[in-house]
Amino acid sequence: MFMWDQISNSNSNGLSVGGNIITVVGMGSITIDSAPSTKQKVYQRMFEHLGMGDHTAVANIIVTKVGNNLKYWPEDQDIIGKTLELLQDMAIGYSSSKLLLTLDTIKFLVRHHTADHFPFLSVPSNCRHRTTFHSILTRLLLSSGGEDKLELTFEQFLEPIVNTLTQLGSLSLSDLRSEPARRPLIGIFRDLRGIAASLHNRRTYGLLFETLHSQHLPLLPKVADLWHDQPDVIISLLRFMQEFCHNKANRVNFDQSSPNGILLFRATSEVVCAYGRRLLANPSPPSDESDIYKKRYKGMTLALNVINSALGGNYVCFGVFALYNDTALENALNISMQLTLGVSLEDVLAYPKFSKAFYGFIEALFKNHIATVLALETNVFMQVMNAVHEGLQASDALLTSLCANSIDHLCTFYFVNVVKGDKVLAMHNLNKHISVQPNLFSSLTATLFNLLLFGAPQNHWAVMRPMLSIILASESSLTAYKEHLLSTQTLENQKLLNDAFSKLLHDIERSLESANRDRFTQKLTSFRVSTRSFLTI
Repeated sequence: MFMWDQISNSNSNGLSVGGNIITVVGMGSITIDSAPSTKQKVYQRMFEHLGMGDHTAVANIIVTKVGNNLKYWPEDQDIIGKTLELLQDMAIGYSSSKLLLTLDTIKFLVRHHTADHFPFLSVPSNCRHRTTFHSILTRLLLSSGGEDKLELTFEQFLEPIVNTLTQLGSLSLSDLRSEPARRPLIGIFRDLRGIAASLHNRRTYGLLFETLHSQHLPLLPKVADLWHDQPDVIISLLRFMQEFCHNKANRVNFDQSSPNGILLFRATSEVVCAYGRRLLANPSPPSDESDIYKKRYKGMTLALNVINSALGGNYVCFGVFALYNDTALENALNISMQLTLGVSLEDVLAYPKFSKAFYGFIEALFKNHIATVLALETNVFMQVMNAVHEGLQASDALLTSLCANSIDHLCTFYFVNVVKGDKVLAMHNLNKHISVQPNLFSSLTATLFNLLLFGAPQNHWAVMRPMLSIILASESSLTAYKEHLLSTQTLENQKLLNDAFSKLLHDIERSLESANRDRFTQKLTSFRVSTRSFLTI
C-alpha cells in the first residue's frame, strides 16, 4: 500500500506535484503493472485526484525521488537504507521491474553508479548499501531485455569498476597497503559482491568471470596478504570471494574444454592461502579478549566459507591438480586444516558462525578428500575425530548433521575398502589410527544410538544417516553397545530390547545401496518408538 507524507514547503529533496511535496521514503513495497488491476485502478483514481497522472507517471515520481535521496542524503543511513529497500522491492517484482527499465532515472543510475554522481557511495558507513545498490542495478540490467531497454551492455556497466581495479592493480605493494587505498578496496569488493549476488545463470556469471580473470584476479591475493590485519578490508574481500565461488543455481558451469573451473579454484586457493599464512604467522590473541571474533575468527570463518564453496561447487575436477603437480588444492587444504586445528574446540563451539564453517570444512574433507584427513598424524587425526564427536552432540541441528555426515563418509570408506587392506594407502593410514585408538568406532556407535534413543527429536534424522555404515564397518561396536544397554535394564526389558534389536537387523543386507539405507532408516524409526516405550534410564 502507498503511504504518503505530504509536506507543505518545497525543498531540494522532494518532488513538487500539484503544489505538494511527496516524500517516498518509508513507503511500503508496491506492485506497478502496465495493465492496472482493479485495486490499482483505485490508486490510479486517487493519483488522478492528486494530479499525479497514471501509474507510469507515479512510478517515475517515485524513482526520481529515489534518485534524489541517493544523491542529496549521503550521510543519512536511515534514508539511504529505506530508499534502497524500496527500489529493491520494485526491482524484484516482474511487472514493476519491466516498468523501471523504461524510466530515465534508472538509465541514469546504471550509467553513473559512482561516487561522483551519488556521494553516499563514498561514505564509509554506507559500505553495506553499496552492495545492495549494485545488486539492484545488476538485477535490472540483466533481466530479460534489460540491456536493450537501458541501452547499456554489462561490460559497459562494469567499466567504472574495471577502471578502479586497473588503478589499484598498478600500485606498488607499499602504495597498495597505504591508507589512500583502503576506501577504494573496500568499495570495489562491496560493489563486486553485489554484482555477483545478482548473477543467476551461466551466461551472466561467465561475463563477470571473463572480465575479472587474468588481469584483475591476481590483485586479490596481494590484498589478502597486505591487509590481513585490517578487518574492514579483508572482510570485504572474503565476502566477495564467498559470493564469487558460490555455485548457486549451477551458474558456475563452464564448457567441457574450458579450464576456467580450475583457474577459479586456483585464484580462490591463492587468496585463502595468502590470508591463512598471515594468520598462522601471527599468534592468536587470548580467548577471553573481547573482540577476538572480529580480529581473528570472523575472517577465519569467511575464509573457510570461501574454501567450502569452492570444494563443494562441482566445477573442478580435483584429480587434475595431483596429476599435473599443481599444489593449489594441497596448499588450500593444508592451510585450512592448520587454521581449524589451531583453534580450541571451546572457541569453535562458542561462535555459531565459526562452528558452522569449521564443521562444514570437516565434512567437505571427509566427503571428497578423505585421503588428506587420513594422512594426518594419529594424534592430529584423533583431534579431528574428537571435534566431530563433540559436534555430533551439539544442540544445533546443522552441526549434528555435518558431523553425522562426516562419520558416514569415514565409515563408508572403511566398509568399501576394508577388503583391500593396506594395498590402499589411505586404508593403511586408517588402520594405523584404529590400532592406536581401537575404540574409535565403538564410542561413535554408542553416541549415535544414545542420541537416537534419548536425544532431541530434531536431531534424529541426522544421526540415522551414518548408523548403517558404522554397523557394517564395525559389527562388534553394535554388539558392545547392545550388551551395555542390556546391562542397564531389568530382565523383562532385556527380553523386549533383544527383540527390538533383532527386528532392527532383520533382512538388512551388507550393502550401502540407497534402497538398503532407506529400509534401515525406516527400521530405526520403528526401533526408536518401540524401545522408548519401555526403556529405563
